[in-house]
Amino acid sequence: MVTPVAGNRVVIPYLLYADAGAAMDWLVKAFGFTAVVRNARTDGTVRHGELQVDGGGVIMLGSAGPGYAGPRQLGGVTQLVRITVTDLKAHRDRTKAALGVASEMQDGPPGWQSYTVQDPEGHEWYFTQFTDENG
Repeated sequence: MVTPVAGNRVVIPYLLYADAGAAMDWLVKAFGFTAVVRNARTDGTVRHGELQVDGGGVIMLGSAGPGYAGPRQLGGVTQLVRITVTDLKAHRDRTKAALGVASEMQDGPPGWQSYTVQDPEGHEWYFTQFTDENG
C-alpha cells in the first residue's frame, strides 16, 4: 500500500466509482496498469484499490457510497487524469486494441503529443508524451 511515510509525498488521484472492482479490472485491461492493492468489504465489493502506473505513478480508487454522482450522472467530465508515458503510440495502440476506441493522437505545444479516452463511468484519461525536451 502506498503511504506518505514510505516517501510518496506526491499528489495521488483518488477516483470514486460505483463499482471500483469493475473499474480496476477495466483500467488494468485498457491501460496496462498493475493492481497492487485490492481491499474488499465483507460483501466482496472493492472498498479501496491501488494501481501502479508504468513509470512509478499510482492511482487510487474506491467504491462510492449511496448518493454517488459520477461524471455520467453529472452530465459531463468533472476532472481528468493526466499520465505521461514513454511510448504514446504503443500505449494508444494497446488501449485501442483493448477497448476498440481511443481518440486520435493530437499534437500540442511544440514537443508533446496526447490522446484521451473515457472509462465506463465517464472519467477522462489524458495520456501524453514529450517528444522534444526543448519544446
